[in-house]
Amino acid sequence: MSEFKPLDPTACGLFMVAAISLPLAAASLKLDGANILNYLTLFKMAGIAIGIGALIAYRGENNFGFTTFMIVAVALYCTGAGAGEWAAILFAILFLVCAIWGVFIKVPWILTAILVISAAIFILNGLAGGIIADADFGTIVGILAILNFAACVYLGLALATQKLPVI
Repeated sequence: MSEFKPLDPTACGLFMVAAISLPLAAASLKLDGANILNYLTLFKMAGIAIGIGALIAYRGENNFGFTTFMIVAVALYCTGAGAGEWAAILFAILFLVCAIWGVFIKVPWILTAILVISAAIFILNGLAGGIIADADFGTIVGILAILNFAACVYLGLALATQKLPVI
């Protein structure tokens, strides 16, 4: 019989961010059949799941994990609910604040990179949402979303399995 070890809520949250990053990349790169409107429910559900992970981090007295994942949860839910371009800019700023906090407390550099990439995605989507007329950052957002997917999967696996180095 194996010994039970609960999954780190950070790993679960990272997998949820990965789960929305790939469809976002597909929609941003205008791949066949991919339309961001098809994924709005996925964004809301991932937001709820990450919010639950944030509460678990709170119970584990992880202030950074709780705060960061709760911001991510609300950002994803609001995105799925159509909060608009200024909400995207606001969440991008908050992701950058969390990234700076992460540097201060020496979180793995890949987690800081995920926060910065997420901030860039939200800023570009906010700008393209009407702040800059006729802006199309789809290709850039698509590439950033693929990078975000890969980084989230890697760090999630590293935390969940403890078989990969946490960089």
